Amino acid sequence: MRTDRPGYQYRDNKDGSRAHYWNPKRAVKGAPAALSAIRLDDGLSDEQIAAECQRRTNELKAELVERSVPHQFDGTIKSLITCYRNDKTSTLHSVKHSTRIRDYEPSLRVLEKNVGKRRVDALRASDFREWFANWRKKGHRRASGAIKLLRVIISYGAGERFHGCAQARLILSDMRFEQPAARTVAMTYDQCLAIVKKSAELKCPSIGFVEAVKFETALRRIDVIGEWAPPPGGGEFRWSGLMAKDISRDMILSLKTSKTGAAVARDLKEYPLVQEALKAYRIPDIGPVVIDEDHGKPYWENRYTEKFRKVRDAAGVPSNVWSMDSRAGAVTETEEATGSLEDASKLATHSTTKTTRRYSRGDGLEKSREIAKARAKKRG
Repeated sequence: MRTDRPGYQYRDNKDGSRAHYWNPKRAVKGAPAALSAIRLDDGLSDEQIAAECQRRTNELKAELVERSVPHQFDGTIKSLITCYRNDKTSTLHSVKHSTRIRDYEPSLRVLEKNVGKRRVDALRASDFREWFANWRKKGHRRASGAIKLLRVIISYGAGERFHGCAQARLILSDMRFEQPAARTVAMTYDQCLAIVKKSAELKCPSIGFVEAVKFETALRRIDVIGEWAPPPGGGEFRWSGLMAKDISRDMILSLKTSKTGAAVARDLKEYPLVQEALKAYRIPDIGPVVIDEDHGKPYWENRYTEKFRKVRDAAGVPSNVWSMDSRAGAVTETEEATGSLEDASKLATHSTTKTTRRYSRGDGLEKSREIAKARAKKRG
């Protein structure tokens, strides 16, 4: 057994090529269960694979050692982030696990990597403006997310009376940064149908089933595929989500949404895309409804995203169409078909139509045509 590439594993592809991975849980005993395998770049030599596995393993070991040592604020942003991460009373530990992994942690890593060495008590408004401008070059959403988390950790530090944080928070409170434009992309019926059919061809019909359900019902992805998360008291990750018992024999799906707790009922027999997806995907008799064909278990968020992209690309759907856009497609199509933002809002279980309007990607053309015809008829 080789010892020069800790955590290494591979998977043979259908075309005869081999995909290489580094698995943190195989590399380091006691690695957090939240960490999943990372695919290494294609084309690496055997020596490069070994070097990459060693590098990632050493970094993880160092991070685990750092996390095990009690932390004191030393005045730097990196130290502030470490305190925020390790303080069980911080807001990081009160947000949903999916929010932490998707939104908080990526932005914290940007801060730590780019400005972690800076002292909080020396920060000026010009620093914040310069950082935002630099981050924006790599993406407006990346920059906005970093600034948002910067506000969060500095407010945390001010609340803990860490030196310099109250003044930095005061400076930031008077500053405004341009927000990224709202997404304008919505998945169309034809695009979703293409994904459903291609997922069946590629022997991963769960992808088509999930996208069909989301497009037809406007449910969030987490409400369809579920979520792996640690229990409130800590420990091994557990899955929770849509179960077979939540779909009756006559195909009525009933659940409470993860975000608002709103009760939802949907008749899956009435949705053509879902019926098309069910030609290839079989809902289990018991247990979780959606199973990752590659692992025989419910999806982890990153695994679903990776597989969705492969199906989308193979289906010829543009790369700017994301999985999240099927929900926007549902809202847009509903508003255009019914002419009612309120109907779209009810379908999406939004508490206000203001939220729904952000999801609706229509330009109002069809509605304006209806209005013009009605006005002309009245004149006539």
